[in-house]
Amino acid sequence: MKQFYFLLAGLITVATMNAQVDIELDENAPWEGFMNVFETDCTSFVFNSGWGVGDLQTVVDTKAGTITLQPNYNTYENAINSGDQGEIDFWTDGMGGGNKCMDASTLVPDNSLLGQELTFSGFVESNTLDGAYEVFAFIKVFNADFSAVKTETAELVAGQNFEVVFTDLDGEFDANVQYGFTVIGINANRDNEDALGSVVLSAPALSVEDNNLVQIEAFPNPATSSFNLKANEPIQSVAIFNILGQQVLNETPNRSNVVINVSSLQEGQYLARVATPSGVQTIKLVKR
Repeated sequence: MKQFYFLLAGLITVATMNAQVDIELDENAPWEGFMNVFETDCTSFVFNSGWGVGDLQTVVDTKAGTITLQPNYNTYENAINSGDQGEIDFWTDGMGGGNKCMDASTLVPDNSLLGQELTFSGFVESNTLDGAYEVFAFIKVFNADFSAVKTETAELVAGQNFEVVFTDLDGEFDANVQYGFTVIGINANRDNEDALGSVVLSAPALSVEDNNLVQIEAFPNPATSSFNLKANEPIQSVAIFNILGQQVLNETPNRSNVVINVSSLQEGQYLARVATPSGVQTIKLVKR
């Protein structure tokens, strides 16, 4: 009996240490910014520093429940506005473009996650980011002095959930945990903001199993002036995005039958992010 008891205790300890923690994208989390700056080859290191989230050019919209990632604009903009030739030469190429490769991370540091297998997930509302830029979700685990790191990543594909899984636990190495998103590419001129695009992210869309529990109908679809949304539980909010990831409508009806007036919207495809007490579901809508 003693042998069985100690074996069982050991199994319980292992199970506890390897507990799986699911992290869903939360726009209200304590997001921070960090920037690694390289020459335009994106390999010759220049410097790194903490960075304001907004200055990275990340927009955290707590009302819409979204996080929008873009190329970095503030370094080019600040250099031009400063009038300092040294700053201008450092940050711009003199021809209307940037002069540094920016590795910009929007992240949440959370060492309470140490010693646990992690899954970080969310939904990609849209991804129109120019192909010259690299973007991904990540989980990073650093050693104590941040001199080494283990990284897991996931692509951000428009209209799909993303999921980053970290299982490489090492009690001697692991000391600092971060999860979030990275955009890598040349700092940009804000005049090109529309052309360079963005990535809009939100909490994970409901799974097939969840969709069986939460039934949301959208009709007529396509529609010319209004969509009717009907659910089997209260619809807390409806946020509608165009294909560029820009929010064009937002309502908080808190009832199960909702009429959304879209007469002011241009013809085309839209994504409606519908939140209920059970979760968030994204529905494709067509305006004619």
